[in-house]
Amino acid sequence: MVSAVLERPAWRWGGARELLPWIGMGACLALLAGHLAFDFVNGRRRAEASEGLTKAAQAAPADAKAEASPTTVALTAAKLKAANIGTAAARYDEVPRELGVSGRIEVNADRRIDIRPRAAGVVREVYATLGQGVKKGQPLVMIDSPEVGTARLNLRARQRELSTARIENRWKTDVASAVELLIPEIRKGTDPSVIQKDFADRPLGMYRGTLLQAYADFDIAAHEEEKTAGLRSEQVIGEHPAVVARHTREGLQAKLYAAIEQVKFDAAQEKRLSDQRERLAESEVVDAAQRLRILGVSEDVRALLDHPERADALAIDEDVTAYKLVAPFDGTVIAKAAVASQKAELNEVLYAVADLSTVWVTANVPESDVASLPAVEGGAIRLSSAAYGGRTFQAKLLSVGAIVDPQTRTVALLAGADNREGLLRPGMFVRIELDSPTRERALTVPRAALVEIDGKPGVFVPSEGPAAGTAAPGGDPGAAFAFRPVVPGRELGDRVILSGGIKEGDLVVSAGAYQLKSELLLGRDTGDED
Repeated sequence: MVSAVLERPAWRWGGARELLPWIGMGACLALLAGHLAFDFVNGRRRAEASEGLTKAAQAAPADAKAEASPTTVALTAAKLKAANIGTAAARYDEVPRELGVSGRIEVNADRRIDIRPRAAGVVREVYATLGQGVKKGQPLVMIDSPEVGTARLNLRARQRELSTARIENRWKTDVASAVELLIPEIRKGTDPSVIQKDFADRPLGMYRGTLLQAYADFDIAAHEEEKTAGLRSEQVIGEHPAVVARHTREGLQAKLYAAIEQVKFDAAQEKRLSDQRERLAESEVVDAAQRLRILGVSEDVRALLDHPERADALAIDEDVTAYKLVAPFDGTVIAKAAVASQKAELNEVLYAVADLSTVWVTANVPESDVASLPAVEGGAIRLSSAAYGGRTFQAKLLSVGAIVDPQTRTVALLAGADNREGLLRPGMFVRIELDSPTRERALTVPRAALVEIDGKPGVFVPSEGPAAGTAAPGGDPGAAFAFRPVVPGRELGDRVILSGGIKEGDLVVSAGAYQLKSELLLGRDTGDED
């Protein structure tokens, strides 16, 4: 027992001796880790200190420059008089309460049109691209259409018929006119040889033989009657030959008068019928041209009627199946589906053209703000967009919806804006601001008092007392003016609303503010050079 007790400590010490190397190694590792941590912390502190010094060094010139940039300008008495400085007091005015909602730029639906073919075919050529500006009548696309070709050939055939009808009508008219001149000469008993000579070059057609032959037969019978009457009076012949000669003359005279009446009627009737045929041919040309117009092909109807004889030449040189779709007004191509060699189906939209010189502005006004909307159409609306910074665009109220949307509890608002600069693009989101019928008090100053220096809007206010160093020897002292930044709001005529920077009754420079700005900036530039 005693020996066992004595041997136990020896065993424990031997185990401890075996652990001593491991304990030493752990202590070394702990010392190394502590040293690394100390260096890391001190390094971070040195880096932060260095960065702070760098920033301070960089900011120091800017701060020094800001402190060196003066905000007060002093004018001598002479400059003060030349600048014609005027002041006005800031005051509270009753102004319309401003209502603001989000809106969207839309295409003016009254100036937008879809370009569709009226006759099916195949796209041959494409002339306009997406976003391109086009003029009225400018070709957009060419289409080959058998239907258009058939209609165009029909028009040329009708033109040829008209040309033939006119030639015939001119002939009938000339014949009728010549007959009207010939009949009185026959009735007067003009010598047939004289008539033959006078009417040799006049168109008489088949009536020449009818009338002149009847007149010649009558003239022979008249001479025969006259001769037999003379012989009878001399009793050379008996009574019977004289009677036969008289009756023969009377019969031929009756035939002549009958021929005259018939020819007169026939000539006039032929003229009337030829007139009708010409008018019918003209109407058929017009109908054929209108058929082409229905298919989207315009023809100069007046030229077709005035020169129908050109139909043959046109038919030879004309590409009868091709027709073009053109822009109906000046605008911009906002959609394009036309591709060369594709089929163009009837009423398929190939292009969309819009006149973007005016655009619509749409918005949904909450039901709670409906009472604040202007009651009269044409009220002024202001637009602004993040794309153009603080620039404001003008628009006019066109309509306010009569129905509240049951889902959104809003009322539709529609306004129109001039967009000749092309800055307002359909699809763009804008901020809409308009004056409501309700009014509120707001602090205002003259618009001419507002200037901008270093990108900050502000006004000049007179400093109290004369400005030191501005008086000439023996002269009057000048004056000093301080630039005071303000927070401007919307403009109301010749005044602008301010929401900070000055208070009611403060005097601001309302005339000559830009001269003071120039003097202030000039003084800074001079200081920088020094």
